[in-house]
Formats: sequence, structure tokens, C-alpha cells
Amino acid sequence: MQRDLVISSSLSNISEVRFFLDRFFSESGLDRSNFNRVYLGLSEAVNNSIVHGNKLNIDKHVFISIQCQENQVKLEVKDEGEGFDLDCVEDPTCLKNLKNESGRGIFLISQMADDLKYYDGGRSIMIKYYFEQ
Repeated sequence: MQRDLVISSSLSNISEVRFFLDRFFSESGLDRSNFNRVYLGLSEAVNNSIVHGNKLNIDKHVFISIQCQENQVKLEVKDEGEGFDLDCVEDPTCLKNLKNESGRGIFLISQMADDLKYYDGGRSIMIKYYFEQ
């Protein structure tokens, strides 16, 4: 099963993303105990695309795709921004970065996901979650 969603780059659309994921979980019969972990990764990826990728330009879009196969959920989030170099992202757990108001999204996604890949120059992310059956 696969579903897609395209949103404009407004933070108000995060609620639409939650509704989209909620509906996907219901339609695919996924165990609700996994919802929060998946939503955290998805919402952080979408937020990064809106804020850092598309720079809150509502004329640019974020493309979201979610697939479910047996015990795996795969998310892809793409933006129309300039991309970024993952090696240049500072570690939010370093003492000098602990009080920063941003910069934790990539770290949170990496802690929640079972598999993670950035591609297309940082404009796209693929996040996988594996669930016990």
C-alpha cells in the first residue's frame, strides 16, 4: 500500500501531515503503538523541508510518500530547496549546541528510524521503520 501527499511550505500544514499518517495507519491496519515513533520522524522531516529546505516559501512544496509492506513502513520526504551537506550539520548533543533552539530534527529522526538515507543533495530523505509481527 502506498499513499502520497503534497503540501505547501507552511508550518500550519503539519496538522495535515498528522491526519494523513493517521489515515494511513487506519487503512493499512498498522499497530497504533508504532504511530508516535513514525509521526515524530515524519513531522521532523517535513518541518526541516519546510523551514530549512524551502525556507517557508509557500510557493514551494513538500512531497511525502509512505509505503507499507509487511512489517516495514518507508517514508520519503522531498523538498524544492537547495539541499544541504549532512557532514556540515552540527551535533546537537555537543555541549555548545545544547541550548540551541533548532538543530535537533536530524538527530531525532536518526534515533527513531531503523534505516535512514539522505539523497538528491539533501533535498530528499528516506526513513524506514521495522515493526515486530
